[in-house]
Amino acid sequence: SVFPLVPCCTQTGSAPPDTSLACLVTGYLPSPVDIKWNSGKVTQGVKDFPEMTMSDGLHTRSSLLILPDRSRQGDTYQCDVTHPGTAKTVSKTFPRESCGSTRPPEVHLLAPTCEDSSTESQLELVCLLLSFKPGKADVKWLVNGKESSPPTPAFSSAMGTDGFYMGQSRMNVTKQSWEKGDVYTCQVTHPAVGTELSMHNTSKCLACLRSSLDPNIYLTKPSYEDVIKNSGHVTCLVLGYDLAASRIAWKVDGQDSSAAKTQPLKKNSNGTTSLVSSHPVSLAQWGQGTKFTCKVTTPCCGELTQDITMSNTGIRKKEPSITISRAYHEDISGNRVSSTLICEASGFYPEEISISWLKNNSPELKSSYNNGPVSGSGTFSSYSILKIDKIGGEGNYTCVVHHPAMEQPKSVVEKVTLGVSNCNRHPLEVSLLPPSLEDLYIAQNATISCLVSGMETPGSLEVSWNRGSGGPLAVVSREPVLQEDGTYSVTSILRVCVEEWQVGEEFTCTVKHQDIPSAIVKTIRKSHMVSLRAPSVYISPPHAEELSLRESATITCLASGFQPREILVTWTQQDRPVPQEAYTNIGPVREAGKEELYFIYSKLNVLASEWERGDTYACVVGHEGLPMTFLQRSVDKSSAPHCLVEDHGVYVEGGEEESDGLWTPVVFIALFLLSLLYSAGVTLAK
Repeated sequence: SVFPLVPCCTQTGSAPPDTSLACLVTGYLPSPVDIKWNSGKVTQGVKDFPEMTMSDGLHTRSSLLILPDRSRQGDTYQCDVTHPGTAKTVSKTFPRESCGSTRPPEVHLLAPTCEDSSTESQLELVCLLLSFKPGKADVKWLVNGKESSPPTPAFSSAMGTDGFYMGQSRMNVTKQSWEKGDVYTCQVTHPAVGTELSMHNTSKCLACLRSSLDPNIYLTKPSYEDVIKNSGHVTCLVLGYDLAASRIAWKVDGQDSSAAKTQPLKKNSNGTTSLVSSHPVSLAQWGQGTKFTCKVTTPCCGELTQDITMSNTGIRKKEPSITISRAYHEDISGNRVSSTLICEASGFYPEEISISWLKNNSPELKSSYNNGPVSGSGTFSSYSILKIDKIGGEGNYTCVVHHPAMEQPKSVVEKVTLGVSNCNRHPLEVSLLPPSLEDLYIAQNATISCLVSGMETPGSLEVSWNRGSGGPLAVVSREPVLQEDGTYSVTSILRVCVEEWQVGEEFTCTVKHQDIPSAIVKTIRKSHMVSLRAPSVYISPPHAEELSLRESATITCLASGFQPREILVTWTQQDRPVPQEAYTNIGPVREAGKEELYFIYSKLNVLASEWERGDTYACVVGHEGLPMTFLQRSVDKSSAPHCLVEDHGVYVEGGEEESDGLWTPVVFIALFLLSLLYSAGVTLAK
């Protein structure tokens, strides 16, 4: 706060011959402040007083300007205060001489600090009146529009050296009243304005900005599995800066409910506070599409509500198809030491589903299996992975699936036998492969492949296709292929238009074979990402040390930060496509610390002589997040200045492309090995 102070008038009503102007700065934190007169143009006659710390920890400082021989006449003076701590500047202009006149008071209502004061039960309000004349004023306090009780403390005033008066009235309030948002009013009357009332209000909501911000409300459904087990709860999380006086209430289908439990207020490390309330949800409420309403009442923002409906009873429901696949893990002697069962549920709608396991009709511990996420659009799919050890692991395992489309759960049983491996038994597997990006972006055709593998004999195999639109089908089946393990694999190819694939039409492959008890149904469609992220593409020229050998040159291309992971990276030399065997792509791999963002490296090997003669090489990247599908980055000898730094082997890159630097061959090898390990892990998991 900045207060300009001027001298009082003499008894004759005239100003003294010498004028002293003072600039009082108070109530700031942290220190220091910088005080200048007329933006630094006035420096003579200035006296700065040292900074002082008040009892509340805030600072005060003043500066005095002495103007001899009544030199103030006709001039305007201004006090400029700069506070580096808040990067703000406050300027106050000094009033001209007002001797003999009346003036209404300047009223300032000072509120308590907005910081947490949990140790205090009483807080103080101050109504400060400045620069008024005459010195008589009437001050009253109102609470929520009514006169305070006990009566308002007496108001006192005193005349300053400038002939004007200042005064104050203090009022103690309870912390409880302040926290709940009561409004306090300082009502002032003064002879300068007759009977006119000057009303000045304050409350925690008015004085503290954070308290007036609407809190965020987040409602979360229970999992379908918890609902089935009668342990489901809908959770209401309220996040805001000041929720001490806030309350949470619930309504179920519009009716008040007291079944919820609200946890105590939690203070978070970032300065926010949070409230969490949970309301139980029964299976009947889930199936009937019950609506739950979380109502949050705050002193400053009033009532805020958020609704959530358990399920939509009017939607089309579709049952899931359930299949179990297995993988045995053997020791060096060929003995089965463990097994992994994968229960896959596909083609269901809506997305709520519960997958659990039984062993010999007894529930398996939740820690024994892991359920994957629900994915898809139109219809959904999910899976559960159960790991079985040799010790006590043999028996009948049942995958139990609950879904709103079924009145009773579906079950699939798999018998697991560990010990000596049965080499003649191979599980039949079906994989549905989407069109490659080369086909979609370059060849402009789409082929969907249904791969059936692990067959002892292909004679009884039946593969059929269906499409969501019911249109004609163009199917090509290839001859069976004998694999190294003695089993056969067959690929059935469905040719469709690129536009049909891009719009998300659904295609289904159904496989029947004598080795499986029931048909295996696989469904595929283009997944439309809610948020697409286009790749950033950087191209790097060959390393100077590599060029010095005059044998080969390696050009690298990095595409990073894209989503989804499907991407096409090819090369051109002098605007002609480069054979695929001339370059190596590593990835795509998920970026560290960033969910669902990927990167890919591509390394092109060319003759050093071709580079030296100035051929232009381009990295061509295709991705659905790009505006024109393709993005091209080019480099040649003229755009890549050569700079060899001794001992470090770092090539400083230049040219038209922005880059964070070159990766050395050692890094390429490490990334390549990492990608091999990643691919091997994914293959094993499948």
